[in-house]
Amino acid sequence: MSTTTRLDHPALFAILSSLADNKQAVGRRYAYWCNGAPALEAAVAAAAMTQDELGHARTLYPLLEDFTQAEADPAQVEPETRTLHYHLAFLDTEFAGWSDFVITNFLFDTALTTFFEAAQDSSYEPLRQRARKIIQEERIHQLHAEGWVKRLAKAGGAVRAALVNSLVRLWDETLCWFGPNDDPIMLQLAQEDIIDATPDELRSRYLAKIVPTLSSLGIDIPVTFNAATKTWQVGQPLPWSRWDARSRRLG
Repeated sequence: MSTTTRLDHPALFAILSSLADNKQAVGRRYAYWCNGAPALEAAVAAAAMTQDELGHARTLYPLLEDFTQAEADPAQVEPETRTLHYHLAFLDTEFAGWSDFVITNFLFDTALTTFFEAAQDSSYEPLRQRARKIIQEERIHQLHAEGWVKRLAKAGGAVRAALVNSLVRLWDETLCWFGPNDDPIMLQLAQEDIIDATPDELRSRYLAKIVPTLSSLGIDIPVTFNAATKTWQVGQPLPWSRWDARSRRLG
């Protein structure tokens, strides 16, 4: 795209900002555990995933330059100068322990990947190109997450309790990130074939990824299975009263 031809698309600008900020925040939180992981192989994996997540952010931030919204404040295009924080509130502070790393990888990183999967045939070519590459790299992250969730859950006692506590703290905000089903940003993206699903459809696809692992481990989560549609659905109301639609995070 020419630097003199810019898109006037607030919805796409908003979701790209959120994706970039979350990838950047996840990468920074992962970085600490390159030295703090409980095992050498885990530290090596943490280093590789840190590099991947920060790399994903670096490929997304330049897209913001293509939008008229960026002209209002050019400082918001670069991660080093951004003062807006469109990442999850959970990522505001350092992880309390290894279980936070594992659950962020398992829950939230998988949620972002679910979005990118919905964009791999996007009508917005720059997102389509990046989505396909990110999906390939995230496959290793998913295997790492599932392996560690199983390992910590089967350890029992305080280790399992810490894992469940991390899950509970991140659960609502991860599911809310997709937005309510009438979210104008996501609905516009779906209507314009920038993504191929509505918020509820994205949540259902996402739950289909994570529920089997959690159920197999006896971890109780608030979901229900709709036999008619053969889909998983959220089993209790999400805290939309605390939802900030602009930053896509809970207050």
